[in-house]
Amino acid sequence: MKKSIVFLLVFITALSCSKDQTNNSSGDYSISGKFVTPNGLDPVSKASVKLYKDGTLVQDALTDSEGNFILENLSKDSYDLSISKGQFRTSKSVDLSDLIDAFTFDLDSLPIDELPSIAVVTGYYDHIEEVLHNIGLVDPTTGEPLFDIIDGQDVAGRSTVHHGRHQNNAVAKRDNPMLEPNVDFGFGDFIESPTLLANYDIIFLNCGLNEYKVEFANNLNDYVTNGGLLYATDWAFEYLVYITQGGADYLSFYEPDRSGTSLSTEAEILDPTLIDWLDLNYDIEVPNATVTIDEFLGSWQVVDTYDPTTVIPWLYGPVEYDDISESKHLAYTFLHGDGGVLYSSFHTENNTSDATTVERLMQYMVFELADMKVIVE
Repeated sequence: MKKSIVFLLVFITALSCSKDQTNNSSGDYSISGKFVTPNGLDPVSKASVKLYKDGTLVQDALTDSEGNFILENLSKDSYDLSISKGQFRTSKSVDLSDLIDAFTFDLDSLPIDELPSIAVVTGYYDHIEEVLHNIGLVDPTTGEPLFDIIDGQDVAGRSTVHHGRHQNNAVAKRDNPMLEPNVDFGFGDFIESPTLLANYDIIFLNCGLNEYKVEFANNLNDYVTNGGLLYATDWAFEYLVYITQGGADYLSFYEPDRSGTSLSTEAEILDPTLIDWLDLNYDIEVPNATVTIDEFLGSWQVVDTYDPTTVIPWLYGPVEYDDISESKHLAYTFLHGDGGVLYSSFHTENNTSDATTVERLMQYMVFELADMKVIVE
């Protein structure tokens, strides 16, 4: 069931080189553009760009850190363009015959207009739905989210008490009334039903959801094995223990649970493209490849170990936990069966109108999670 990380690197290399391998056209014309999120603003890096003529692939490439791409050496013909990051997609027909005084057909910004089916399970301490809303996954007329929001406390009348050493932490509240639960079933019904789970391409488990349904974590395991993508942060780790076989695969979670005590760290970013993406698009400085991570609970879940042959770590920084001070990796993605998982010990900042650095990190990693679907197709 485990997929080697070498496979991921080979896939990326193949995509990077594929433009030269499939470019059978010759000519003086080019097509350029920029792939962005549905809000029309935020660039999507390492997206797959494919150009077809009469149904035959002519060229392919990847977008750069600013979402830009260019396809060159084209003849003055009609083409079909497809751009995707996992199941976030857009497509467009391009007729180079329309060019008169130029040799490059500049498409400018091309927003995502085809979305995967997404479910967000609400939590007290993480609001990934805010990130999805801010990048434009909303109806432009009504402002309603283009994803389902499931009440993470609704487990068919069972207690909603949360465990942990800091049970009295202030509960973060959603400022946007559009981001309240919008389906007629709760988390209990959801996780108990393989049929409901299978309706979604990506499921987000926010930190602070109800933890009394971990006996149904096998359904999440099956969901990912069959091609689903799963996001989980901090205390939602309880629902990953089945997937990791108690730490035998991928990750092992430190015991005692929720023993992390540091509230901030200067973490090293381990992906150079992420560094460029932050710097070039948002003027977020990354001195010595580090950023401030300051969105930890007072008792957060530490990952003890991970398997470097199957897991990609994203951030690494000094932290304190269980009276220990040392550096730890803080966010991970890994393939499982035909799907993939993103886990992070930290999460989004709540009750802010502008995207923070931490939220930008989450945004980037969500798209990387989405792209893992392509790897296994």
